[in-house]
Amino acid sequence: MARPATGQTKPISFRPPPQLLKDFDATIEEGRTRSDVLVELMHDRINRKRRERPAGGEEKTG
Repeated sequence: MARPATGQTKPISFRPPPQLLKDFDATIEEGRTRSDVLVELMHDRINRKRRERPAGGEEKTG
């Protein structure tokens, strides 16, 4: 039987290398969660990639 909708997005998971996770955790400020920081980083990457696109959304051709 399917679970009822919770109003939240579907969770995702992955297995980072242990040292990467340890180093990442060491950068997280008190009161923030891994999820908070990962969502922030995802937004930063998306925004950076959008700024890198040429005006008008057209691909550069050589």
